[in-house]
Amino acid sequence: MVSNQRNPSVSRLMKEYIKKIKRVNPTVLLLLATFLVISLLRATKDEPEVLVIPEKSWPVSVIEAQYSDVQPTLSLFGEVITSRRSELRSLVGGQVVQVGENFKEGAVVEKGELLLRIDDFEYKNAVIEESAKLQVMNRDFDRADELFKQGNISEQFRDNALLEKTKQELVLSEVEKDLRDTELFAPFDGVINDVQATLGKQVSTFNDKIGEIIDIKNMEVRFSLSKAQYGRLLEDTDKILGRKIEMSWTVGKRDLVFNASVSRVGAEITSNTGGVNIFANIVINSGEESPLRPGAFVRLKMPDKTYESVVSIPETAVYEDKYIFIVNDQRLKKIMIEILGYDQSKVLVKPLDDSKIKNGDYVVVNQLREACLLYTSDAADEGLGVDLGG
Repeated sequence: MVSNQRNPSVSRLMKEYIKKIKRVNPTVLLLLATFLVISLLRATKDEPEVLVIPEKSWPVSVIEAQYSDVQPTLSLFGEVITSRRSELRSLVGGQVVQVGENFKEGAVVEKGELLLRIDDFEYKNAVIEESAKLQVMNRDFDRADELFKQGNISEQFRDNALLEKTKQELVLSEVEKDLRDTELFAPFDGVINDVQATLGKQVSTFNDKIGEIIDIKNMEVRFSLSKAQYGRLLEDTDKILGRKIEMSWTVGKRDLVFNASVSRVGAEITSNTGGVNIFANIVINSGEESPLRPGAFVRLKMPDKTYESVVSIPETAVYEDKYIFIVNDQRLKKIMIEILGYDQSKVLVKPLDDSKIKNGDYVVVNQLREACLLYTSDAADEGLGVDLGG
């Protein structure tokens, strides 16, 4: 009974509620429905799975940094020259009547060895004639001196006799010298070159070159240093003069090695290269005939300037000639450097801040494009992760 009375009331209330809803703006209803749908979707959506992507590490090759004093070696080229080279000429004219056994191209002679002899017939006759004249004049002077002491002649007459005697002594000395000059001897130990005199040839005084002698025991090597190289050597604590050089001459398949030491520096700058000529004495063992000859083109190795407390690294470790990378806690660290010099394929560097590179630090020696891209500015503090490859 009670139930039947309540149902009409509920029905009435529902009707009134529906009437109120109909009176609400449709736009508000749409917004409300949209909010309810969004709230429902948010409440029922699944949480997305979080993906953790591991950082990629780049394999690198490294070496340990070590500070040390480094003296690079300059690789140079030079030419062997001789300190003495003399043309052989006859001091008197005549026919060649004898040629020395070693007076031929390439033969080695000793100082004082006979090279050739010229016909001395006329020169011997001249000595005999002038000697006879001197004997006569000696007697004339002796008589004049005796008469002067007796007071029979004047002092002037005696002095004239003395003058004539002295002139004849000079004439005799000249013809005796000519007689000696008919024999030509080697002025020093050396090798004969450019022989132009043969047995029976007529040679004239001073005009005909009959050969050349080259000193092969006192040879030098001449080479050139650039302005930069010469400047570095001037800065070094060791002087240029006396600096030791290793010289090698390639003959066929053999390399003949000689030692040399810098003896002098050229007097002027070479105009074509702007460099400086350097001369070094070649050490030749005494008593041995050296196969080395002037004109040989040789390779040289000479100590360069000594760089104190530098780090030697491969060229591939340097980026843009300004910086390198070291590994710090498996990450790259950029270090600004100064290039001081080169040692063949190695670069000698110092950090701009001495505290940035320490002995034992790992220096990256291979080029990494990723590192160049990451370190375009100094803001890359976190660095690039790397694996040490050795």
